[in-house]
Amino acid sequence: MKKILIIFLLPVVLLIGAGAGAFFFGLIPGFGSEDNERLKKELAAKEAAERNIVPKAYKKASVLSLEYWIDDFVINLQTERPKPVFLLLTFVLILSGEEAKSKVQLLEPRIRSAANIFLSSLSPEDLDGYDGITMLRQELWVLVNKVVNDTTSVENVQILKMTVK
Repeated sequence: MKKILIIFLLPVVLLIGAGAGAFFFGLIPGFGSEDNERLKKELAAKEAAERNIVPKAYKKASVLSLEYWIDDFVINLQTERPKPVFLLLTFVLILSGEEAKSKVQLLEPRIRSAANIFLSSLSPEDLDGYDGITMLRQELWVLVNKVVNDTTSVENVQILKMTVK
């Protein structure tokens, strides 16, 4: 009886041990640490791509969210008209909390500068209708996220006032 156990059970136990060792050391293709690293990189790339798309304007904010109002912008738009055309814009950043607010307060001059540069490159036709407002929200979202350089601080961008005169 002992010979039968040794003949049959010992190879099974050795095979299970060798398989477990190969799995833990990543020697089996499709399993192990290399695939985990690749999956982490793919997930990070997917999150970064999602971060470049502004959330819907009506997206519900989290409980800890704060509003950070960016003061009015008055921008001279590009036009071929003899009289200048101005854009009056006010927008709000929805932030994830107090830490994000302090970070954005420190970076507000950079945000305003980048927004001034972007907005001054627009023409009145660029801002026409729903598509113009959507484009403006999207570009402000990307711009603010580049300046803040953080994927969790800014939850949304809301345009409060936009007048082209």
